Amino acid sequence: MSHGGDIYRNKVDMDYSVNLNPLGTPQEIKDALVNSLCRSAEYPDSEQSLVRSIAARAEGLLPENVMAGCGATELLMAAVGWISPKKALLFAPCYTGYERALKSFGTEIVYRYTDRSKCFELSADDLEAIEDDIDVVIICNPVNPTGRNIAPELMEELFERACSHNARVILDESFYHMSEGSEAGYGAAGSSRTSDLLKRYDNLLVLRSFTKLFAVPGIRAGILLASTGDVAGVRSFLPEWNLPVTSEAVVTAGYELMEESDFLERTMEAVRSGRKYLTDSIKSLGLRVYESDTSFILFEGPRDLGTKMLEKGILIRECSDFEGLSEGFYRICTGNEDNNRRFMEILGDSIV
Repeated sequence: MSHGGDIYRNKVDMDYSVNLNPLGTPQEIKDALVNSLCRSAEYPDSEQSLVRSIAARAEGLLPENVMAGCGATELLMAAVGWISPKKALLFAPCYTGYERALKSFGTEIVYRYTDRSKCFELSADDLEAIEDDIDVVIICNPVNPTGRNIAPELMEELFERACSHNARVILDESFYHMSEGSEAGYGAAGSSRTSDLLKRYDNLLVLRSFTKLFAVPGIRAGILLASTGDVAGVRSFLPEWNLPVTSEAVVTAGYELMEESDFLERTMEAVRSGRKYLTDSIKSLGLRVYESDTSFILFEGPRDLGTKMLEKGILIRECSDFEGLSEGFYRICTGNEDNNRRFMEILGDSIV
């Protein structure tokens, strides 16, 4: 299974394999989606004028530095197509979707394996893998599947080294607004931080997912922030009408919700509470848990744990298909309080 969320081929009562906002879908987003259906007889705006203007204002950028898509995955695939790299660098373990996108365009992948004994955390030594033959580095912050934020100074070092070796960087921030790194003193949408980075590094493309933050995986909504040339290039690898009115509604209402309410603060409170409860509870069972900064947790358990949990109606993400991991690694979301308690009851019964 290359992704979580396979409720179609499994009997699932609780899905802990996908990392959505534990608050669920905000009513404001639901209302925007319902209202968008009134436009279902209209073609979407191929220029994305409204979306790009709203996102640009929130991010402190120009509209030509922004575009939206049906999730970060669609934008990632188009970005790889635009860059057309011969060789890419991935720090393993990392999100399996990067491999899929790169292999779709025949790109050779170089893996730099982070150290399990150091909880798979990226180090300055790992950056030495960025050499002259690397065309693109794809990295996520926080890292999927470990959930750790990358230290800002280390990220800067990565951007600098990539620049010096003429490599592009695709920075996936799909879970950034549900992580501790999002509270580093920047605006609600991370505007000053993002605009500063993009002005300093013209080799940088930033991906954001609204699918996870607003818990709408069935809709698909994401944002790309990049230089004018890169945005135009990525657009050339997408259909003319790539953004349905439903996805447009999620992005526009989502920015409004972030800017005009305490949604992000409430999200982080829920993430922290669930993460602490699950981390402490899983540790108490004698299992190894990797410290996380976001809405999901990586831990080690018995090799048959995924099967046992599914027999009891709970789907968890088995991580053996992550490059650099093996059987016995699992990733779970930080659900709501009631579900977390039920999850731990079943987990405890499953490892006896």
